[in-house]
Amino acid sequence: MPLWGENLRGSTFSENVKEELSKVTISNENEAKLELTGFLKARGGYDIKKERFVITLSNLSAARRFISLLEYLTGKRSEEISIGVRNLDSRKRVVIAVHKEDVSLSWKDYMNNEFLSKFVGNDPISFSAFLRGSFLAAGSIANPRKHYHFEIVTFDQLFLEEIKKKIEKFLGIRGNVVKLRYSFRLYYKCSKCILELLHLMGAKNAALEFERVMNEKAAKGDTNRSFNFISANAVRSGTSIAKQIKAIRKIEKTIGLENLPEDLRKVAIARLENEDLSLRELGEILNMSKMMVYGRLKKLLRIAGEID
Repeated sequence: MPLWGENLRGSTFSENVKEELSKVTISNENEAKLELTGFLKARGGYDIKKERFVITLSNLSAARRFISLLEYLTGKRSEEISIGVRNLDSRKRVVIAVHKEDVSLSWKDYMNNEFLSKFVGNDPISFSAFLRGSFLAAGSIANPRKHYHFEIVTFDQLFLEEIKKKIEKFLGIRGNVVKLRYSFRLYYKCSKCILELLHLMGAKNAALEFERVMNEKAAKGDTNRSFNFISANAVRSGTSIAKQIKAIRKIEKTIGLENLPEDLRKVAIARLENEDLSLRELGEILNMSKMMVYGRLKKLLRIAGEID
């Protein structure tokens, strides 16, 4: 079955998630400010001389969302916003410059490591907007068919630690922050954790697809475990029956089955005539319980083992 969003030519699962998040309805001015601030805190820089923020985005959906947020907050048209395009490492990036007054974010607040505690507080909806902006600017998510991985990468370790604390507080899930060569990464590898994050950010369709893939993989895993269990049982059963047949043939050639006690002789003959039957099925033929058949076969194995 095609993966959700494959109608977007060349798109990855992560790009599809960002495309969906870029279309989430902007509910009010406060949420718009927090989402825009999430963008800037994750991937923005500040030009002190010109008193403006500059952000470089490599995802076009994220760039469109950032511009939409600016239009919503300032009333300006996109033509009035300073936008440039440049190539970095052979990849097209969108560069957007915005005056600090247009985003209602001071340099002091931008540099504040406790920004989330100050402006988000204990409101999960506010944090949802902020996290959405941060992910659109600096996040990615792996195709769940391959593996489970959600991450946000920035140059600010303390910023990621603050996000990690908020996610643990609101969702009860724990992430990890690790140092890369020139930056830091906050990541989650638990499938259920990533599903919760998708819901929190507002990526409902992506969450449905992610959950569908999770269930498919779980069902496939259950099927494989059942098949392996049945196969292992079949191998064990076949090996056990082969040993029984070998022991009975040995007794037949040496002692003779006719010299066995009647209860053992009946079981021995029944096993030779029904090599493919289980102990329960042999018991039904002999009018014995499974344990009775097992006990007599065990005696036959012992008798054969004592024959020189």
